[in-house]
Amino acid sequence: MAQDKDADHVTVKAVRPFDGAEGYKDEASQPFSVHSRRAAELKANGLVEECAPPPAVKAAPAPDNKMAAEQANKVAPTTTVRRIKD
Repeated sequence: MAQDKDADHVTVKAVRPFDGAEGYKDEASQPFSVHSRRAAELKANGLVEECAPPPAVKAAPAPDNKMAAEQANKVAPTTTVRRIKD
């Protein structure tokens, strides 16, 4: 079984639609984590298959050049023109 962070949980993906304690799941649903006993029950009923946990999302590294050019779509401040009546 594909193990999650918790040793008692596994990651599974729905292969048929079902509505259970996890909510409605179907073939288009993202993989989800369940207790290993629940995973065995769902698998025995032909509703899920085991899969690898999704990879952790990593933040993009900060740019090295702190003097980089400003954004191209940045709008320069406008000056106001005051008209005087004669």
